[in-house]
Amino acid sequence: MDSPKMPKLNCDNPIFVYGCARSGTSLLSRILNSHPNISVPYESHLYNTFAPWLKHYGDLNTEKNRLNLINDMSTVLHDWTPNIDPIAALNATTQYDFDGIIDGVMYSLAQKEGKSRWGDKSPWHVFYWKEIYKAFPNAKIIHIVRDGRDSSASWQKARFGPKHFLVLAERWRDYLLTVDECRAVIAPENFLDIQYEEILKDPELTIKKICSFLGEEYSPEMLEFHKNKTPYPTDKTNLANLTKPLMQDNAQKWKKNLTKDEIRIFEAIAKKQLEQYNYEVSNPQAHISATAKFFIHYVTHPLLRLLSMSKNLKGQSDGFIKLSVYLKRRLSL
Repeated sequence: MDSPKMPKLNCDNPIFVYGCARSGTSLLSRILNSHPNISVPYESHLYNTFAPWLKHYGDLNTEKNRLNLINDMSTVLHDWTPNIDPIAALNATTQYDFDGIIDGVMYSLAQKEGKSRWGDKSPWHVFYWKEIYKAFPNAKIIHIVRDGRDSSASWQKARFGPKHFLVLAERWRDYLLTVDECRAVIAPENFLDIQYEEILKDPELTIKKICSFLGEEYSPEMLEFHKNKTPYPTDKTNLANLTKPLMQDNAQKWKKNLTKDEIRIFEAIAKKQLEQYNYEVSNPQAHISATAKFFIHYVTHPLLRLLSMSKNLKGQSDGFIKLSVYLKRRLSL
């Protein structure tokens, strides 16, 4: 068994991008990744995937167990570019626990790109904000929010996620309620709220504000994010948008793309959160009955999700890989 090392992370102030799905998190991560000092790969989901499995890896003070965990991370994140080099990540791990391994993995990827600071963009990680805050108390948190009706309209069409506006609205609302909890605890100098619409309206000013918050020099390359040819394993629509300059008219599309019923349902659920971020509410008296909610939750939405999942071949493939890794690790102990 290795002797435990004193906790010492490679990156004391990593960057975590929080934001509900389809709120501009991919855009922001590509902008940040275009900075000469910052590495933000495709979303990792390391906390929500591996934190529940940790008991199957044994004592992480043992090098073999650390390498097993890193190898499994590499397998799950098989379509990352650059790929995880397990030995490089193992050698970069300076703190022998789960958080230290994440630091080692992410830092080794940053080193491959000639960068010294890493960031993570995984929307689901906001629900692990307490664990992340405990591990990285000096981390810089950037929360990006977008009008929930626009983000939900996009999310509904994605190969993953909810398929009915009631559930979309509840997810957006619950996400922002969790962000409120996080913001209340983290020091103001380590937490930045920005709105997707701010980036569209004045990208250079907004990106300079982000750089100032991070303590980094502004780089014009950040506005050239769309020229980045590194593969990004998202769905076709999102990828197409990321290979174009900023689409400054990509706001308030809900007004023409959503039905009156979809708008009513969303505003009935998330009116308070829309108002919190100064988004227009078209129907302050919007309401949805308990009976309608029950039927959507237990009949309509499950059927829509089942149909969507049957078409999501990438999701099925990724799910099979995760299940195989989990079963292999569980049966090996």
